Amino acid sequence: MQISELFMGWFDFIFFFCIMNACLAWLEIWFFGRFTVQIVKWYHYAGYVLVIYLLAAIEIITRTAFPISTLLELGAFFLFGWLVIKCPPAMSGTAAILAICIMQVVNGIFQSLLCIVLTILFPHTMALTVISGLLVMAAVFFSYQLVLKWLKDRNAPMLRYILILILPILFVLLVMQHVFAAYGNTVTISSDGTRTFPVINNWTMLIIQIAAYLSLFAVLYAYKELMEGFALQMRNTLLEQQVNVQTNSVREMQMRYELTRTFRHDLNGHWTVLGGFLKTGETDKAMDYLAKLTTISDQLSFPCQTGNAVLDILLTNKLGIARQKGIRVDCTVKIPGNSIIDDIDLCIVFSNAVDNAIHACSLKSKSYQYLTLRTVQKGDFFMIEIENSRSDHIVPVKGSGIGLQSIKAIAEKYHGTVHIEKSQEVFLLNVLFLIPQQSDSISIQSS
Repeated sequence: MQISELFMGWFDFIFFFCIMNACLAWLEIWFFGRFTVQIVKWYHYAGYVLVIYLLAAIEIITRTAFPISTLLELGAFFLFGWLVIKCPPAMSGTAAILAICIMQVVNGIFQSLLCIVLTILFPHTMALTVISGLLVMAAVFFSYQLVLKWLKDRNAPMLRYILILILPILFVLLVMQHVFAAYGNTVTISSDGTRTFPVINNWTMLIIQIAAYLSLFAVLYAYKELMEGFALQMRNTLLEQQVNVQTNSVREMQMRYELTRTFRHDLNGHWTVLGGFLKTGETDKAMDYLAKLTTISDQLSFPCQTGNAVLDILLTNKLGIARQKGIRVDCTVKIPGNSIIDDIDLCIVFSNAVDNAIHACSLKSKSYQYLTLRTVQKGDFFMIEIENSRSDHIVPVKGSGIGLQSIKAIAEKYHGTVHIEKSQEVFLLNVLFLIPQQSDSISIQSS
């Protein structure tokens, strides 16, 4: 009997102290790396497992109270992430609290289940212990995956509102530590080898721990919804700003278009003046007058004619800037007649795409700078294709990410999509719209 008890004692030591501590520590550091988006090497895993072994040995020797041991593990994990893995303190603290809180709540649930099974249904066996341990690791891994899925957008806004996440989870963790300290959560072995179990109601303990687990994920879900609402509000604000800017641009373009129409309407008068100079033999005055008309005509012309007056003006301005930078431009754009795509939406797409393309081209050697704009319509599908040269070491222009978000939002508005292909030398943007098939439309190519 004593040999059997001694064997079970060694088995518990090897399984719980060596194997379970190592596996749970490995899961914690794995979650930490994924959550903080930090590169975690094999020696980080090994180092943290050794830290957990050291803490567990100290807790056993000194018989440290459970809340104190948890705080020690939390502090060690935070310092390990901050000083060793070089993670920002706020993110390191958040990841440490999440990892340890989830692990302890899940472990507590299965400890209570094990106590219920051992005291009511089955005697203690090695197989049951191993199964319980495997279930704990599987449940912890599943919980970590769920957190990573819910909180996949872990960027600056999250750090700004980090207390919204930390304080409720710290509260859950402290409540659980109080429950563990007051009632205990493990099977104890007396000096003569006799196993005793907690005298408290294990069902009550189990319900409290399940409630803590649900509360924890309720907080995480609420935070997830808050971050998604914040991101949506930011996107809407950015789109509103884009629309306001483009609306002002459209007004200016329409004014220029009206000036062009006025100039063309006055051409008969200009020809009369020129004819008068020529009849009176004032050739020099005629040549000066003609030079002025040519200058005005060049300023009002549209080198890329798309069939859409507003877009013609926008592309004239944008492609004029591109040509001034030495970029070879090829514009073959046809906008379907009576298209359901709003002028402002077209301007948002082309304006952001061309601005990003010009920035990318400007970082290349001038002999390789080019910008190509094309459109294709097949049935109910209308596609805008913008291709440009690029460098593999592009410094992102301020607002380029916002511009792509605006383009994607416009495409989704018309039940379309955005596809991006890029290599070291070429960037290709395809914007697909789903629109009713339209009839006659004008197409004029320009280079």
